[in-house]
Amino acid sequence: MKTFTKTALTTLVILVTAGLIFAQDTPNLKVRFGGTVQAMASYSQTGANSVNQTGFGLRRVRFRAYTKFSKHFKGFFQMEITTPKLLDARLTYMINKALNIRVGRFIGAGVRSGGLTSHTVIDIVERPMTAQKWGAATIGGDYRDYGVAAFGKLGGGLSYNITVHNGKGAENIKATHKGAGKILNDKFAFSGMLTFKPKTIKGLEAGGYYGVGNSNFMDYNAYNAYVYWKPKPITIKAEYIGWKNNTSNITTNGYYIFGAYGFAHNWELLARYENYDPNTNVSNDGQNLATIGARYFLFPSKETAGKITAAYVIHGEQGATIDNNVFYVMFQLVF
Repeated sequence: MKTFTKTALTTLVILVTAGLIFAQDTPNLKVRFGGTVQAMASYSQTGANSVNQTGFGLRRVRFRAYTKFSKHFKGFFQMEITTPKLLDARLTYMINKALNIRVGRFIGAGVRSGGLTSHTVIDIVERPMTAQKWGAATIGGDYRDYGVAAFGKLGGGLSYNITVHNGKGAENIKATHKGAGKILNDKFAFSGMLTFKPKTIKGLEAGGYYGVGNSNFMDYNAYNAYVYWKPKPITIKAEYIGWKNNTSNITTNGYYIFGAYGFAHNWELLARYENYDPNTNVSNDGQNLATIGARYFLFPSKETAGKITAAYVIHGEQGATIDNNVFYVMFQLVF
């Protein structure tokens, strides 16, 4: 009872303080809708017997709604249509450049090549393997969770994001007087990150993240460090990602290096090398992926609106001779 009372009083103080900080707004509702269609064709070799798979499919079909209620208050909603699922449902109050508050289900502090890189600007067709594995081993494969975040700019090119969340994006926790059907949870997860974008070096971005999971759902410690640099027409990216599952005591890590070169106004050559180690205590169990590809922009003035990306992935597994290579082509339209 004491713990509950302290928590309730603390929450009350936060809400009252927030009410004093938030500026009074004049309502001016604006709504805009958008979406994404990503259609693909692929050919792959799978397993020790090199079973072939050829076919066509939809990688993503998204619906989005952007709502601006006033100068300081806005909302965002996004759903995946291929297998219907709520992705984002968030409200953001923009107090000033240094402090913004976000609540709902959203992408918080985390790995740069995870959800913080929009699906419309993924470097090739799929995210790096380590980023995908990090999501599955922490908050979930869609990189989103229910929570509250404070974020903003600190000056000198520094930005921050502090997110307090449930710790598992599939758990929508709501209080109820009925008692039945509750999700038993008395802890939170924490994620924080710093980003540096110096004005003196155009196109440079560097940062790091640290996260602690909720031991009731996923008990982990996770971290990353990255450097992105885009001195056009060249793009260079590198990121290291690691985490420890405190239940199994297994540490996992990986890294990738990505490079791109744009030419002829609407073409871009792509390459990425990845290394993924599922258990640092076990030798000869890692995976290496080398990807080469090219991208054609249908509308060079707005690169995300329409593009065609083709790539070939050479997938090597240490200690095994298994063909897992993939060739795919994806067409993207964003509206």
